[in-house]
Amino acid sequence: MSIDLSESFMAYDVRGLVGETISAESVRAVGAGFVDALQLAGEQVLVGGDMRPTSAEFIEAFTEGATARGANVTQLGMISTDMLYFACGKLNAPGSCSPPPTTPPGTTA
Repeated sequence: MSIDLSESFMAYDVRGLVGETISAESVRAVGAGFVDALQLAGEQVLVGGDMRPTSAEFIEAFTEGATARGANVTQLGMISTDMLYFACGKLNAPGSCSPPPTTPPGTTA
């Protein structure tokens, strides 16, 4: 599978236009890459999202990609960025928020 994320990867996050530069397929690849790059196979990974219509689909896609690479994913449901930070610190686990609550409508991560 070849997915071009060059327009979506930023210095500190992944952002894209839903259906144009980012999809469930690309989020699944990001979940797998997250686990591979951070060597998290066998480790707990946290994932949550905001109230956007794509959040549930993208949380599930990230989960599929991460679990396919051996991570134990805990879905946190609807959360804010600061709640994710708290959960990561409290549980001593890396995490991802999809989409980041700071992205404008129509975009996601």
